Amino acid sequence: MASGAKTTKQTLTHKEYIRLKTLGITGLIDSSIDPIVRANRYLFVNDINEVKKQRLEEYIMWYLGDSDRLKNFFTRANAISYNTDPLYNENKKSYFWAVSSTEHDIKRTHSGHPRNIVDTLVYIMSIPTFSVSDEESNNNLQKILKANKFKQQITQKSRPMTLVEGRGAWKINWDTNLSDYPILLYYRADRVDFIYQSNQLRAIIYKDFYQDKEGKNYVLYETRRLGDYTDDTGATTTSLYIEKELYEETQSDQLIPCKLDSLPQLKDITPQLVISNFKHFLGYPSIFYSDVSEEFYGRSIFTGKTDLFDDLDQCFSQGSNAVRRSTIHEYFNALYLETDPNTGLPIQPDAFDRKYIKFAGATGADGSMAGTTPVQVVQPQLNFVQYNEEERNLLLNVISGIISPATLGIDVAKKDNAESQREKEKVTIFTRNNLLDEEEDINVHIGSELLVAYELMHSGKITCPEYEVSVQYAEFANDSFEKRLETVLTGWQTEVI
Repeated sequence: MASGAKTTKQTLTHKEYIRLKTLGITGLIDSSIDPIVRANRYLFVNDINEVKKQRLEEYIMWYLGDSDRLKNFFTRANAISYNTDPLYNENKKSYFWAVSSTEHDIKRTHSGHPRNIVDTLVYIMSIPTFSVSDEESNNNLQKILKANKFKQQITQKSRPMTLVEGRGAWKINWDTNLSDYPILLYYRADRVDFIYQSNQLRAIIYKDFYQDKEGKNYVLYETRRLGDYTDDTGATTTSLYIEKELYEETQSDQLIPCKLDSLPQLKDITPQLVISNFKHFLGYPSIFYSDVSEEFYGRSIFTGKTDLFDDLDQCFSQGSNAVRRSTIHEYFNALYLETDPNTGLPIQPDAFDRKYIKFAGATGADGSMAGTTPVQVVQPQLNFVQYNEEERNLLLNVISGIISPATLGIDVAKKDNAESQREKEKVTIFTRNNLLDEEEDINVHIGSELLVAYELMHSGKITCPEYEVSVQYAEFANDSFEKRLETVLTGWQTEVI
């Protein structure tokens, strides 16, 4: 290097990093959509990655169900995000939450139904029961799942976040200093990316974020991919490559490459690890619905519903503000109010505790006789039925195609028997069955890879490349005992049984 020359660090964005990784692994960008069609679809979009990021965050805000968070999100979006892509977000700028964010003297009421829908689906799916035909392997798997608090992870992390964000991924690590069992982690949508080729998973990229004592932000990319590996004997086998790269994140979303020992906690990490003759990612995508728009790897259950969520909140807020405006209005004769001894001005009455004593023949300061009606009460007549009916109609549209009204406790007659109850919950059953089909496949892969990781962790080799793991779920909307007895009795009487 010539004397006086300056060294520069190459910077790139997250999008560019994933693109380079994809090209390095597959040699091309695999797409099921014509690039020209994609370009036309995003003709009025300045930065599609920002749009994706914003949409993902919006889904989370709806799920959190906190009116303060929603207002904060739409206030920031109204001031920044919507102006970055004004044409694409033109409809979003007209949302109730976006428009009302510029006003102050208004009560905003969030329905909470987005979270109700997700949490209801999460718990009616029930907790899966894992089993392996081999008794020793089955016992090991039960211990691994218990050590990782799998029940809590699946009900509080993977299921709700996969439903809301559309995608996520499981990751299996091991650290003997922390646990004698493989460590199962769930990564949310903004912390994982996938690389596919011909609809086959080629790599999973995990992201971990750090901050040093100086306040600098770092991201550790961990790529897990399968590739050919030639050992010392010249034999070539499919092996797992685990590659780790550290970058410093700048305020402008630029990534500056760093050495792993830039952070003391990462100094002992190996940049690349190869597990030869190993056909497992030690991780697996968590996706329930595919996204035909190809904007995401998976589709959120909130897709196509956010307009209705906003309308529902608008209706609730209008009803709430109508109730406030329909409060009794009281007009007071100032002669009857207590006065401040220092200023001589009337003291305003309390909002709720209002007690007055009337003296007959009381005179005012000017000597005139006070009126006989010191307080006039006025209450406006408002039609609240229209708000209630609109709320009901909007809610039915919100849950349409996702969950039955009966599941949320809406219009369920107490006299319904088990059969009529199931009829009312058909949509819920269809949704549940679809979700269980997808999750069962995910759990089978995770259960098998946990056992593989356990053996690799303790023996350093693999004797069983794949375990036959089965997953069972409890039934939903079971027949009553009387209905089951009637079915059995009918079968016996007709000699079917």
